[in-house]
Amino acid sequence: MSNHLAMRSGNPALQASTFKKHLSSSVESKMTLSGTVNKTGVSLLLVIMSAGYTWGNPSMHIMMLPAGIIGFILALVTVFKPTLGHITVPAYAVAQGVLLGVISMYFNAMYPGIVVQAVF
Repeated sequence: MSNHLAMRSGNPALQASTFKKHLSSSVESKMTLSGTVNKTGVSLLLVIMSAGYTWGNPSMHIMMLPAGIIGFILALVTVFKPTLGHITVPAYAVAQGVLLGVISMYFNAMYPGIVVQAVF
C-alpha cells in the first residue's frame, strides 16, 4: 500500500486539492508560518474575548442555541468554500466563544470555581 493511499480521506477539508484551490484563488502566493500563527492568535483572542464577555453577563444565556447553530453553519461554509475563510473563521471564533462562555457559566453555577480552575 503506497503512502498516498494511506492518507486518503472522505473529509472535504482534508482533500489534497483543498489547499491548492485556496492558494490559487488567493492574492498571496504562499502560506507562511508567521501568517498562520498570526491568524490563529487572532482567532484565539476572539474566542477568549467573546467567552469572557458571555460568562460575565448572565443575560447572555439565551444566546447558547443561536451561537451553536451559527457556529455549525459557519463551519460547514468554511469547509466547503475555504476562500471565504477570512470572513467565516473570525465569525466562527466569536460564535464558539459565546457558546463556550454560556457553557462555562452553567458549569460554574453548578460547581463554583471549576471554570477558573480549568482555565488556569
